[in-house]
Amino acid sequence: MSVATTEGRELLSSYIERIERIVEEIVALKDDQRVLFAEAKAKGFDTKAMRRIIKRRQKDQGEVTEQESIDGIYMHAIGMTSEHPLHAQVKRLTADGIGREQVIEALQLLIPVNGEIIASVGGHPMRLWRTADGKSFAEEYVPPPFQDFMNKRKAS
Repeated sequence: MSVATTEGRELLSSYIERIERIVEEIVALKDDQRVLFAEAKAKGFDTKAMRRIIKRRQKDQGEVTEQESIDGIYMHAIGMTSEHPLHAQVKRLTADGIGREQVIEALQLLIPVNGEIIASVGGHPMRLWRTADGKSFAEEYVPPPFQDFMNKRKAS
């Protein structure tokens, strides 16, 4: 529509006025938010932690879990944590006394995209992997024949 016509000018003016009202509402809401954070801080709450939690709650749980998994791996790699994050997670899962299928589901959340792990779950080796599109899979792990040969050779 052209702004050269009366109808076009009125429509444009209407859009601009509506957008200006929305901007005013956003400013008022941000002021309310600042007041709430100030109240929380006055009561002794850590507002930085509150902001992190709010951001985290806005994300998909799978995305949060994957980010935590990758962060844990990187932190372990540079020496910020002594225990590998996968081992720590498995310990937590077994301490909770959850079943084999639940352990497998939980482990699948820890696998990065295009990654895989071999883990002993309930005494049986499992291959768990995630594809490029984020889908995760699990199957009984059967070692390659060469690995069997090497294992027998080491045992004798």
